[in-house]
Amino acid sequence: MRIAIPITATTVDDALKDMDVATPLADILELRLDYMSRPNLEVLLRHCAIPKIVTNRTKHERGRFQGSEERRIAYLQEAIDLGAEYIDIESDYFHNFERKSTKLIVSHHNFENTPQDLDSIYRWIVSQGADIVKIATTAKDYTDSLRMLQLIAAADRDIIGICMGEKGSLTRVLGPVYGGYLTFACLTDDKASASGQMTVAQLQQASKLLRCDSG
Repeated sequence: MRIAIPITATTVDDALKDMDVATPLADILELRLDYMSRPNLEVLLRHCAIPKIVTNRTKHERGRFQGSEERRIAYLQEAIDLGAEYIDIESDYFHNFERKSTKLIVSHHNFENTPQDLDSIYRWIVSQGADIVKIATTAKDYTDSLRMLQLIAAADRDIIGICMGEKGSLTRVLGPVYGGYLTFACLTDDKASASGQMTVAQLQQASKLLRCDSG
């Protein structure tokens, strides 16, 4: 199971401290630039060797970035220029980047429900040239989670599939089992970046229980 831990600190100094705590627990760190008032990408990216996703979520998708769209995109291009392993850009606010070795995560969020046409959303994101497709929806019932897991299992490209909310927990634990690229877990509840996100300890316990049951 590949675990990404979001760094949601509001200052660079606090972010560096959280990165130090998260590094032994994570496979990837997600730097949420939109939470920081004055992010210093060079410092953040060089702080530790663990791979990093740079995300600068627009307020239209419940992010916190307050600047112009041009400035928001400029931070992502800077991350590429500095050698970030991944950047995340929303499918509805897609922008063509001058990419090098950085992998492009193209994401789609639905904070109301889980649409029936998940495959259509997946294909649309693939057509945008995503290296990794990310679809995060809101589970109204457990069947929504099952449909998301089916999408992950059928995907022909690296995919992150998550159902947010309490009834989406299945996807956070089982997504990687079905072939999902990674799952997100926070350091503590107050550092979560999405509804229903488990802490690392909770995710590890759930995964342990799953392994015991399957044995």
